[in-house]
Amino acid sequence: MNAPLSVEVATLGLAIGLLFGLGCYLVTNLSPGGMITPAWLAVTLLQDWRRILLIAAVTCLTWAAAAAARKVVILFGKRLFAGVVLLSVFLQMTLSLFLLKEYPLLFTHQTLGFIVPGLIAYQFLRQPVVATATATAAVTGLTYTVLASGLLLHLAG
Repeated sequence: MNAPLSVEVATLGLAIGLLFGLGCYLVTNLSPGGMITPAWLAVTLLQDWRRILLIAAVTCLTWAAAAAARKVVILFGKRLFAGVVLLSVFLQMTLSLFLLKEYPLLFTHQTLGFIVPGLIAYQFLRQPVVATATATAAVTGLTYTVLASGLLLHLAG
């Protein structure tokens, strides 16, 4: 596990990710899991890659539960967004209660990380899943590469 990133690096990562996310949306008309999501995932990858597995698991659970709920409850628009994000936060908090004793560092400073799975799951419900996952992975990878390159260059210089 890597040391925590400075506030400046995390902020720069969010800005770079927003820029790439907007570019992705403008070029492909696909949201990469929400505008802040790829940036948050890239910053998370720099800190501890295991958190990405947790985010992926919560995203899949949230998406499956929301898709099932849509079959029995009328969910669209703002209600769908709020419901999916709330479900994601609930699932993430539930997992954190069970895993916190075993893996306390998986949940440090994860405030924004609690809503990211909900943002991705919401886009899974609105766009094709494979296209959304591909856009999210591509923009996250690009953001991560730029951030990691900059950090390595700084360390080498």
